[in-house]
Formats: sequence, structure tokens, C-alpha cells
Amino acid sequence: MKKYPKSIIILHWLTLILFVTVFVLGVSMENYKFNAENFNHYRAHALLGMLIMILTIIRLFVKQKHKNDLPPEITYYSKGHKLLVKTVQNLIYVLLIITPLVGFVMVYQTGALQYDLGGPFPEGATFDEGMEILHKSLVFTLTGLIVIHAAGIVIYKMKTGENLLKRMCLLIK
Repeated sequence: MKKYPKSIIILHWLTLILFVTVFVLGVSMENYKFNAENFNHYRAHALLGMLIMILTIIRLFVKQKHKNDLPPEITYYSKGHKLLVKTVQNLIYVLLIITPLVGFVMVYQTGALQYDLGGPFPEGATFDEGMEILHKSLVFTLTGLIVIHAAGIVIYKMKTGENLLKRMCLLIK
């Protein structure tokens, strides 16, 4: 079975590890007050989110560069199945880029970035409620899409016997 290039495999799993880390950080900060005392948690969450965005963009360029070295497409059950698979994959990429951007805008709007530049933490800084709802909605949509993606791999294995994980894993032969 032909595998994805090592660079794509590494970027895939690194992105997943970072996403889980950022998600756990985000959930753990749910009851934190947005202030200078807690800002390191927000900073770590934001920086790792931006790293996910950067790695996703790099991955798209690497995937394009290696487009002739990719494994062949899977066998689709129907046109609807193909549409579902492609839509889920593309939405994951889009949300891995948009979600961190929305988070960055949230923090930027508070004026707290001046704190990173040596200025005071803005008095009474809070997140815009609409942006916060949007960010959380994107995160949970992305999480759902990742679950659908993983479930699809399991279902495909059960239906066809083909282990798609082998294509995206360095350790499985």
C-alpha cells in the first residue's frame, strides 16, 4: 500500500496533537478570568492555535508539491460518499485556518496584545461575545468533523477490509 510522503504524515499527526492540546487548554480556561494573571494560559492557547494554522498552510503547500506522490484515491461507494469525504476533508483544512484567525481577532480586540509588548494589561478587557460564540462554534464544528473523519476510516475498514491508517502512519506497515 502506497503511503503519503513522510512530511505530510508528520504534519498530519503533529497537527492532531496540537489540536488536542489547544482544545484541552481552551476547555480548561473556560472559567478563567481574562486578566494579566491568567494571560499566559491565553497566550499559550493562542500561539499553539496559530502554529496549527501555519502548519496547515505548510501542509497544503507540501501536499500540492507532492501531488504526484500521493496514494491513489480510495474506492468510493457512491458519488454521495465521495462528496461527503471531500467536503469533510476540505472543511477540516478551512477550519484549521479560520478558527485560529478568529481567536487572534478576539484577543486583538481586547487590546491585550499591548501587554505582550510591555504595556499594561487593559483594564476590564473582555472578549466580544459574538466573536467568542463564533470561535467556540468553529472549534466544536472542527472537533465534530475530526470525529467524522476518524469514524469514516473505521467504517471504511469494516466495509472494505482496507486499513487506510497505514497510508498516514509511519509505524504501521
